[in-house]
Amino acid sequence: MKINYSSIKSFILALILGLSYASAPALVAAEISTPAAISLAGTFAGRWLGQNEVGGDLRFKFSPGTDAPWTAEVLFVYEGTDVHAKTQSVQINGNTVEVVITWEIQGTAASTTLTGILSGQDIEGTYKSTAAEEPATGKWKVSRG
Repeated sequence: MKINYSSIKSFILALILGLSYASAPALVAAEISTPAAISLAGTFAGRWLGQNEVGGDLRFKFSPGTDAPWTAEVLFVYEGTDVHAKTQSVQINGNTVEVVITWEIQGTAASTTLTGILSGQDIEGTYKSTAAEEPATGKWKVSRG
């Protein structure tokens, strides 16, 4: 009996390719889910800058929450005064972070929504504040550390 090595080689090649394709979705799924699994836990510090070129320091401390998926302690500096904001919500969708805070300065209360994109060790984005006087917008950037 003569063995057809050409047929065996073709079969083995087809088998290897078939197994490769069968395992590919699992590998792709693992790579896609990795960015979403990035933990924000920790401290980030940087600066905010308003539309009128007024700015100051900005700090976040993100922690996994007990009543919500995430909590954040937020402190910003306005005209030399530390303002400890009250966090209303923290939402994370992939690498997008949204933090809603309330605060009061010199009798003026406001709410601010900070939306940013996590890229490596930095979060950079924009904010919009609503106050009785006038809404304010600007940008911000913080780095892990």
